[in-house]
Amino acid sequence: MDLFPVSRDRTFLAHAAVAPLPRPVVEAVTAYLERAGREGQFDLLCPGLAEDVRCLAAELLGVDTEEIALSPSTSASLGTVAGALRWQAGDRILVAADDFPSLLLPWTSLREQGVEVATLPYRDTPVGTDEVLDAVDHRTRLVVVSTAHFVTGRPVADLPGLGRALRRRSVLLAVDAIQTLGAVPVDARDVDFLAADGHKWLLAPAGMGVLYVRRALLEQLRVPVVGWHSMDDPKRYTADGVLAAGARRFEPGSLNVLGLLGLRAALRLLHEVGVPAVADRLGSLRRTLVAGLTGRGYQVPGATEERWSGITAFRRDGVDAEDLARRLLAGRVVTSVRRMPGPGTAHIRLAPHYYTTDEDLERLWTRL
Repeated sequence: MDLFPVSRDRTFLAHAAVAPLPRPVVEAVTAYLERAGREGQFDLLCPGLAEDVRCLAAELLGVDTEEIALSPSTSASLGTVAGALRWQAGDRILVAADDFPSLLLPWTSLREQGVEVATLPYRDTPVGTDEVLDAVDHRTRLVVVSTAHFVTGRPVADLPGLGRALRRRSVLLAVDAIQTLGAVPVDARDVDFLAADGHKWLLAPAGMGVLYVRRALLEQLRVPVVGWHSMDDPKRYTADGVLAAGARRFEPGSLNVLGLLGLRAALRLLHEVGVPAVADRLGSLRRTLVAGLTGRGYQVPGATEERWSGITAFRRDGVDAEDLARRLLAGRVVTSVRRMPGPGTAHIRLAPHYYTTDEDLERLWTRL
């Protein structure tokens, strides 16, 4: 498809790593660079850009624009949450174990304040609400989960239901949604914080993402890093004034304009296609992948699950995942290899997108 130049000569199945850029994204960034070279880098070149991205992201998440902050990464967003909450010694954080390091690391420094960081054991089944609630005690203040495990793709069974159940216990929920936002519908209204970067399923450049903060929490939170962009009227260029009314207060300084231009173009494309349509296509592709892989003797986490994410991971005893991925790449099939944290086993991750064709999968089968 001309919309995705990468598909001209290869099968790209690594959207869970770093996605290729669709043509509209490339054109948006290129046009800015060419104009900025002629006229200079000034806000007048892209009026309303940041607000456009906040609006598009809010629509994708089903929340209000004022609840969206722009952020350079998922890690930075979760770090903002860690610094914004007012912790007390004895507070407890429950984090999903054996997931991507950024899910755990932002909270570890809080141990210096007497905060306990506990982990929820990994299982190859969707994260259930009861499973989480059973691990919550009277000291638990925050639960942190990812919407899909970065290796296996294991999802949260019912994210809104989990958020509502935790709220009834006065426990906050922070979510890393980088492995599902843009791939499946994500409803953030019942969670408290949600972070995602744009360079995976959103099909945007690296270095720009979003942070959702539930409006009711804003006035209870610290702003860990305050800068001129955090203020209600940044263009006053003074150090007095009040913080911005919404989540924009968590944007301390100048934003990544190139990243925003790319993210806006990518979000517009996904809105045009429709995330439900993307999810339907990914579900169909997963069923095909699971059948083809298990039929060839590979082990696939979640193979029997009705509902999963866009990631299909596989392995087989005696098969070196890194070596197989290199052979696939030589045959123009792009995948990614990730190992479970600790002494875990390496898996090849297959992460197609809505533009992946049946012919793309035939190329995969030919080279396996």
